[in-house]
Amino acid sequence: MKKLIILSFLFLIPLLSQKKISYEFDYATFRYDASSKYVEVYYSIMQSSMLPQRKDSLYTVEALMNLTIVDSASGKVVQQKDWKVKNAVTDSLELEKNINLIGVVGFALPPSKYFLTISVADVNTPESKVSLKEKLNLLQITAEKFSLSDIQIASRIIQDSENKESIFYKNTMEVIPAPNLLFGETQPVVYYYTELYNLQTAEGNIDLHAFVYNASGKAVFSKNKVFSNKTESRVEVNTVNISKMPTGAYTLVLVATDSLANKKAFSSKKFFVYNPAIPDTAFRQLGNSDFMASQFAILSTEECDQIFAKSKYLANRNQINQFAKITSIEGKREFLHKFWKEKDETPETPENETYMNYFSRVEKANQKYSAMKKEGWKTDRGRVYLLYGEPSEIERYPNQTDSKPYEIWQYHNLEGGVIFVFADLTGFSDYQLINSTMRGELRDDDWQRRVATN
Repeated sequence: MKKLIILSFLFLIPLLSQKKISYEFDYATFRYDASSKYVEVYYSIMQSSMLPQRKDSLYTVEALMNLTIVDSASGKVVQQKDWKVKNAVTDSLELEKNINLIGVVGFALPPSKYFLTISVADVNTPESKVSLKEKLNLLQITAEKFSLSDIQIASRIIQDSENKESIFYKNTMEVIPAPNLLFGETQPVVYYYTELYNLQTAEGNIDLHAFVYNASGKAVFSKNKVFSNKTESRVEVNTVNISKMPTGAYTLVLVATDSLANKKAFSSKKFFVYNPAIPDTAFRQLGNSDFMASQFAILSTEECDQIFAKSKYLANRNQINQFAKITSIEGKREFLHKFWKEKDETPETPENETYMNYFSRVEKANQKYSAMKKEGWKTDRGRVYLLYGEPSEIERYPNQTDSKPYEIWQYHNLEGGVIFVFADLTGFSDYQLINSTMRGELRDDDWQRRVATN
């Protein structure tokens, strides 16, 4: 029996070593001084995604983290930090729970455009390293009008906290970040933190209005607060109860308005809700058929055309030709319902998660890859992102002396590992696909000649 247990454990070792570390990060920027901003980067690591090591009576997980900030204009590294995140427990079952190890790092930077990269590797499984990258655009600071900082989304805010040693302590409170921006049954309240500056420049009182919009642009929550312009700055914290909101992507928008002058300041932040028990009544009508209970039954002609245009990457030639021949709104609605129903990977659930995930990617593609007047989903990078998701790694070469700007996206889990190479051939930040090792995609093994400037 003992031999069987040992063999079973040895069999599990390679499986455990293949775990891919799971983590999320988010950031918010605040005023630091007259010439710089303070950037806070929030991160969370799923404890159960790491390989534990046992020593004596303790089970320990440990991650090595790296954060690098590069100035996008000069290519110069302006910030770099390495640190470890470690946790030890006496009961190995604690390591399997969905517990996130949460932290924050911060630094001051002058206004500019940057690339932020944060990488995480399991110390006990170095090959598990994962990197995420984000553009960081720090706008110029002005003292001539009132303004809002970024919004920090938090899982909890403890006001008048006495725990001044906490890494989350600021302005007399502990602001516990929620880097995954996900809320739902177990986390039904969204906390948010923001800072207001230069209030004395307002002619009247400040009306701070908070709105939450769903993915279709409908306001599902609002509240407001009025305060005086007698102080130079202030902190605002508040909450949004999302327990009755259906699953989906939402945007929190803060609008500060001068009560006497036509002056406004805005700040917004996206978050996500997972409430599988709450029906999405905004997209449903009474009826017995599956179609009448779907979100497609109430779409306008324009909305049908827009949705299918964004869905074309998943359509074959026959489907594209078929949709082009449909003239009635009823026909377009029913076509879209059937099209996405066939792609629903979990038909046993009332929601079409495949549809929701795809259009969540559309929104993210618009945020990340828009170029000139072209929406992000229409670009080559947007198309690849929609079809294949987030790359495992991205290598960016924005300012090489001997080449035009280009990027190499790596997908480790597709066809044993593939790459996509995008280049800004026109100089207008519209990166075109010039090479890929993915079957069926454009391939040009001599792609480097197209980006060479000499």
